[in-house]
Amino acid sequence: MTDEPGTADSTESEAEEFEAESRWLSWKEAGGERAAEASAEADLARDAGFDEPFRSAGSAKQWAAEAGRSLLDIQFRRPATRTLLPLAYVLGAVTFGIGLPIAFVVLMWKVSAVLGVLAVLVAAPLGLTVVAAVRLMLEFADNTARLAGRVEHIGDLADGLFQALSDVAEPVNQLSEDVRAVQFWRFRKKK
Repeated sequence: MTDEPGTADSTESEAEEFEAESRWLSWKEAGGERAAEASAEADLARDAGFDEPFRSAGSAKQWAAEAGRSLLDIQFRRPATRTLLPLAYVLGAVTFGIGLPIAFVVLMWKVSAVLGVLAVLVAAPLGLTVVAAVRLMLEFADNTARLAGRVEHIGDLADGLFQALSDVAEPVNQLSEDVRAVQFWRFRKKK
């Protein structure tokens, strides 16, 4: 048989080449889909049931049980950031957003009535500012926790990519050694 283009042998080798390439692409796509599904499942499992923990008595009880388990997890085996955010927000808003302005007004009334009246005028904006600051700090903590999860996911993807590249590098190195072993293409010095 001849090795001219369009013959049976060349089409069979091209078909094998395309088949190998399609297997590689399907493996790559399947790996990417598995990683995306695992990341989505981890996000859903972490956030499940805690979108609105105070919507009903059942969800509040479930949230309270999960928050208690998170607080008692002294070995930090599971992240508690998303679970404890509502509790931290309520406590921060009540303690600092309401308690601080009331204490400020009471202290100013003890000093003088005029300062007490001024403190009453300043108390509402002060309380709102403190509640906003608490909210922003907790959102920062939440976003930091989510970013840490994304970085972990990127690390897993990098490990998979490194493994795939290692799998490709071995055959390429073998081909390189085989090509170097072939001597017919090297020019020899004439004597």
